[in-house]
Amino acid sequence: MSRSSRPRVRAGFPIGPWVPGVVLPAAVGLAGVVGSLLALQDLPLLLGVAMSIVAGFRVRTPTPWLLVALLVGGRLLQRPGALDASLPALVLVLHVLVVLVLLARAVPVRSRLQLAALGPAAVTTGLVQVVAQVLAALLLAAQDHLQVLPAASTIGGALLVLVAGLIVLSRRVEHDE
Repeated sequence: MSRSSRPRVRAGFPIGPWVPGVVLPAAVGLAGVVGSLLALQDLPLLLGVAMSIVAGFRVRTPTPWLLVALLVGGRLLQRPGALDASLPALVLVLHVLVVLVLLARAVPVRSRLQLAALGPAAVTTGLVQVVAQVLAALLLAAQDHLQVLPAASTIGGALLVLVAGLIVLSRRVEHDE
């Protein structure tokens, strides 16, 4: 079969919107820095930022998991009365960080990542976030921090809008096929 008579398989397969694979490790580093700013103070903050940068470059090492442990431990070591609106945000950042690390470990840096492929991970993260944000809100309410409940609702609502957008995007790509 000559080159010109071969069917063009690639031309009939729309891949939809995509981003370079290097975006995932960069997002791991960014999520780690945001989590460090939310959970850590003083010297552990510098350690968290440094680990975030290393985790972004070395996602296939234990560094990202040590970063998650540092963020959780750093937040647990703060006095319990210091609960504020950063708790729901930290819960969100930790879940997003775990999902990004798992995706970054699976997707090669030089590849293309289809945005529709993020749909199942976004749906699962959204479902976990609904429960986690309600629990964080109840914890804050138990500590008499009722004024931050709108922040938890806003964060949870924004995530659900993001999940819905990714679902619609993935359905549109499937429909176009």
